[in-house]
Amino acid sequence: MPSKRACTIAGTVGFGLCKTAVSVAYMTAMGSVFSTVGFVSELDFMIPMLVSSILTSAAIVTLVAFRKLSTGSLSQAPAVLALLLGFLLSATGVLSSLPGTVLGALHGVLCGFALTVLNAVWLELFIAEADSRCAVGQIVGGLAIQCVLSSLLPLLGPLGSSLLSIAAISLSALLLGWLKRRVSFPANDDLLPRSRTDKLMLAQSYLCLFVLVGVVGILHTAVLGSQSEHLVGDVSMWMPLVAATIITALVAGLTIRRPDPTAVYKGSLPAMLVILSLLPFLGHALGGLAGLVMITCYDVCGMVFLLFIVDRARALDVSGYALSSVYFGGSSLFLIIGLGLGGLLRTLSADHGLSLLTLLAFAAIYPLAAALIMVLKKPRASSAVQQAESAQQQPTDGDEKEAPSAQTVDDMLATGVDDIAERFGLTKREREILGYLARGRSAKYISDTLVISDNTTWAHIKRIYAKTGVHSKQELMSLVEHQS
Repeated sequence: MPSKRACTIAGTVGFGLCKTAVSVAYMTAMGSVFSTVGFVSELDFMIPMLVSSILTSAAIVTLVAFRKLSTGSLSQAPAVLALLLGFLLSATGVLSSLPGTVLGALHGVLCGFALTVLNAVWLELFIAEADSRCAVGQIVGGLAIQCVLSSLLPLLGPLGSSLLSIAAISLSALLLGWLKRRVSFPANDDLLPRSRTDKLMLAQSYLCLFVLVGVVGILHTAVLGSQSEHLVGDVSMWMPLVAATIITALVAGLTIRRPDPTAVYKGSLPAMLVILSLLPFLGHALGGLAGLVMITCYDVCGMVFLLFIVDRARALDVSGYALSSVYFGGSSLFLIIGLGLGGLLRTLSADHGLSLLTLLAFAAIYPLAAALIMVLKKPRASSAVQQAESAQQQPTDGDEKEAPSAQTVDDMLATGVDDIAERFGLTKREREILGYLARGRSAKYISDTLVISDNTTWAHIKRIYAKTGVHSKQELMSLVEHQS
C-alpha cells in the first residue's frame, strides 16, 4: 500500500505535467505555431478551441443533469489521445499539406476537448481527497511545476516542445490512473446546491471570472498582442504566469479553508482600473506593463478558481464535473464574446477615425465596474436549520424548567452537530453521518440506513476525522457533546 506522501507527490507531479502539456498546446497551437508572444497564438486555432470547449462542457453538464455521469466515472483516455494526436500531427508534419486554417481548426478542436476533460478529471480527484489542505497543496504545487516547465519552451523549439508535451501528458495519465484506483469518490452528483444563498454566491464568483475573461478578449488585439497588430507592446506569457503562480500560492496559504474568487477580483480591480484609465493617454508609453497587469490578474483569478471549485464541490455536495465544466465552458464563451467586441471596436476605430485605445478602455472599464457592483453586497450564509434553532431559543413567559427529555437531548446533539459542521466546513452528507456517529451508531448501521456502500461510509468518516482533528468515534462524540 503506497504511503500518503507518495500519493501526494504523484498528484502534484501528475497535475503539473498535465497543466504543462495543455499550456504548451494552447500557446503553440499544438506545435504548429511556436510563439509565446500575445495572449492568443493563432485565431484560426483559438476560435475552434473555444467552441470545442463550450460543446464539451455542455455535454458533461448535460450528462451530469440526467445522472448519466457519476462521480469518478469520467475517463481521461479520449482527452489524452486527442492531445497526443495533435502534437504528433505537428511533430511529424503528416498534415502539413493542408491549409493553415484547416490545420489550426483541427488542432483547436482537439485542444479544447482535451483541456476541458483533463481539468475536470484532475479536479474531481482533488475533490475526493480526504484532507482539503493536501488537495490545495497538490494544486498549487502542480501550478508551480507548470510555471517552471513552461519557462523551458523558448529553449526547446517547436519539435522539442511537442516531444516534451507528449512525454508530460503520457506520464500524467499514468499517475492519474494509478491515483484513481486508490481513491474513494463521494457521491456528489447534484448539478446545483440546494440553498438559494449558495447558488447566489456561486453565481457571483463565476460572474467575476467571466467578466474578466471577456475583458481580456476585448483587449486582445491592441493591448495583449496578437497575430495582427501591436499598439502597446508584446507580452511574454511566461512573466505573468510566474507572477500569478506566486500570488496564487500566497492566496492559497491565507485562504486555505475558503478560497474566494470575488475577493481576488476586488483586490485586482484597482490595478486594472488604473491601467485602463491611463491607456488612452499613455498607451504607447506604458509598453507591455498594461498587458502584464491584465494577464496576471486573469491568471490569478483562473488559478484561484481551481481551488474554489474543489472547495465548493466538497462543501456543497455538488458535482465537480459540473462546476469545472461551467468554468471552462463559460470562460470560453465570454472569451469569444470579448474577441468579437474587440474586433468590432477595431473596425469602428478604422471607419470613423476614433482612438482604438480609448474605445477599448471604455469597453473594458464598464463591465469590470458592473461586476464589482454585483458582488459588493454579500449574501448572508444562514441555513434553515440555524433559523429554526434561533426561533426555538426565543423565551416565552410561560416557559417552565423541566428535566431534559430524550427529544431535548436529541435537539442538543443536533445543535452540536450543526455547530461542528459549520465550524469545520463539513458537507451535507458529512453532517448527516456525523449526526449518526454522535449518537453512537456504527458504520454498518449508517450504510444500511443511508443505502450507501461501506467503503463510501468509511470514506466520509475519514474525512470527518481529518477535518475535525479527531482519531476515534469516542473523541468525536465527546467533541459534539462539548459543543452542545
